Amino acid sequence: MRVLALTHRTPFPPDKGDKIRTHHLLTRLAKRCEVHLMAFAEPPSDLDHAARLRRHFASVTLVPLDMRWQRVKALPWLLGWQPLTLPVFGSARLRAEVDRAVRELNPDAILAESTSMAPYALRHPEVPLVMDFVDVDSAKWRAYADEARFPMRSVYRREAATLQEYEREVARRAVISTVTADREKVLLAAIAPGCDARTLANGVDTDYFGPAATPASDASAVFFGAMDYHANVEAAVFLVREVMPRVRARYPDFRVVIAGSRPTPEVRALAAVEGVTVTGYVEDIRAHVTGCAVCVIPLRVARGVQNKVLEAMAMGVPVVCSPAAAEGIEAEAGTQLVVAPYGEQGAPMAEAVLALLHDRARARAIAVAARQRVEARYGWDPRSDELLGMLTEASERRARRA
Repeated sequence: MRVLALTHRTPFPPDKGDKIRTHHLLTRLAKRCEVHLMAFAEPPSDLDHAARLRRHFASVTLVPLDMRWQRVKALPWLLGWQPLTLPVFGSARLRAEVDRAVRELNPDAILAESTSMAPYALRHPEVPLVMDFVDVDSAKWRAYADEARFPMRSVYRREAATLQEYEREVARRAVISTVTADREKVLLAAIAPGCDARTLANGVDTDYFGPAATPASDASAVFFGAMDYHANVEAAVFLVREVMPRVRARYPDFRVVIAGSRPTPEVRALAAVEGVTVTGYVEDIRAHVTGCAVCVIPLRVARGVQNKVLEAMAMGVPVVCSPAAAEGIEAEAGTQLVVAPYGEQGAPMAEAVLALLHDRARARAIAVAARQRVEARYGWDPRSDELLGMLTEASERRARRA
């Protein structure tokens, strides 16, 4: 089977949510069939990863994308009624490359990852499309709008409305549409009645993300992720400004590690707080996570399944997270992770952290149970098998119609 895979970011290194998903799904898929990868290099330095990616894929085409310039070019679209996502990821060069690949390769199916890649696939209705929405992004923009102030509230509401209309069109034209969690599937089915919406859950590399030989014994917490992503920035600030002082009132030596690439000025400023370390980009996140007693994930807004929750669970570090961060993860609250309400000046989350720092035996039991749950439910190989089955089904369904 020959698959043309379109991704809006280079799927290497697997260091943030969407790249983690595409990296593990596609590299495993490429062991089972012929996969031709076309992706944006954003930042353009991702072009350096082309040689490594060619070890996995039949061909690799990376198109550089300057996100700052793309956003400037998208501003005139505010006068119309189309989602800004489309011009931000619009590229005549990638469009030409996809057209060429379809013409020369005659793929059995196209796999497009995220709504931003849909326009390139929809130009070729003769090729069956499996559309991996990952999350229902219009719902995310609507959640941002509910909390934002003017003028961004209007911008976010516009993006939510226009993107939802586009999601409806894409889901109806795709043969199969996938999302990471059942909640997202329900949303997509409501947006596009009659579409074939399915859950393709995230996984975790349990061989790579393993527990430390000795759990951390000090009073410490870690939050990790891409630190230029709005939801992560908000969570990092909440952890340091709201949760940390309450924990320090009882554990004066309590320290917090904020680990992740491209920290914004707001995140970098947190390093001025006593006991806070902001690492910036790290080659290997594992030591920073397993070096702390608790992983705190206080996301106010989250869509789909959070890889960082699964990775911390796999590393045997007890997780305290918000309800939004826990959404879609098949784990038992209180036994395999701790869910604490967001808000209330950080009081519920601080109490949850304090409880684990006080009762290390319970913290250890949660960590062990979490690791066992991830091993049993969240391997990437079964997810890749599911994806191959969907691609094969999509190709066969289109062939029968022909």
